[in-house]
Amino acid sequence: MTNEEIMKVVRPAISAQLKSPASAQFPEELIKITGNDASGYHVDGFVDSQNSYGAMLRNDFTADVQISENGTPKVIKSTVAAKTSVQQAKNFGMTWIVLMIICGAIGLITYLAMKSSLGF
Repeated sequence: MTNEEIMKVVRPAISAQLKSPASAQFPEELIKITGNDASGYHVDGFVDSQNSYGAMLRNDFTADVQISENGTPKVIKSTVAAKTSVQQAKNFGMTWIVLMIICGAIGLITYLAMKSSLGF
């Protein structure tokens, strides 16, 4: 089975999970296909597509493809996830928490300093 034959069934399965399926672009140099006809294939890669606002975003995707007895490929499992975006969100969340703690500490120190200097 060629990579192109595998991608012919993977593209629609992945595109169906996107906000704008018609805008899906699959950069072939970023797609890795492993496996064989007997055990099936695993596809890892990236898909670029528009979000709700029309901006192009890159998402990670995976797909498992099985080859039937008559030789036709079929996607048995596929996922699209913005792994990069999820990691960025986690990093942002941790940064936000640290900044809130620092701001709270500075506010408390300022309050205590003002209280003692004004004799409260």
